[in-house]
Amino acid sequence: MKASNIPTLTFGRAFALTICTGALTACCGLSAQTADGTGGPRKPPAEALDACKSVSSGKECSFSSPQGKVTGTCWAPEGKPLACKPKDAPKQ
Repeated sequence: MKASNIPTLTFGRAFALTICTGALTACCGLSAQTADGTGGPRKPPAEALDACKSVSSGKECSFSSPQGKVTGTCWAPEGKPLACKPKDAPKQ
């Protein structure tokens, strides 16, 4: 009788592991998406865009974020709006 319980336990554990893996994959995929859902580079926050509305590219800028004051330089990739790029932003 114990031998018949082994396949059930193995299937149950495999099923639980599959469910957990699927949930983790879904959560990671959602956190990596952009606001428009395309999965491309993230959009700058509105505060970063507002900080550069009246200045030109290369000028110093700053804005407030939930993490505190952010300082940087106004910058934009080709075809995108000018935004305040933090000094500690990763290079791309």
